[in-house]
Amino acid sequence: MVKRPPASASRSSSSPWANAVRDILVASINKGQFPLAIVGLILMLLIWRMPSEDVSELVFRIVDGLEGGTLFGYLLALVAIGGWYVHARYQRRLISVELSRSLGLQRIKSSRG
Repeated sequence: MVKRPPASASRSSSSPWANAVRDILVASINKGQFPLAIVGLILMLLIWRMPSEDVSELVFRIVDGLEGGTLFGYLLALVAIGGWYVHARYQRRLISVELSRSLGLQRIKSSRG
């Protein structure tokens, strides 16, 4: 008898980039960052679909704006979002450890009667 690979294995080898995008979106849903991931994907798609001359002009305009100080607020917003992301990860880990510790103590108390 010939064993056939599972259906999921045959699909995964045909388009690895689609599987990567799916995994990223599922992880962002699990972490509550799905809207941010969608906005990032839309921006990447828009830049990808632009002609190369327009992309280079866009990059030069962004660099000029950062050098001139007109995009300083946007840069500060990105730093604030980065800080929020790092803080959220830290809090999630801290709360997870605390919950596992308190649940462990409750199990010990309930097993003692």
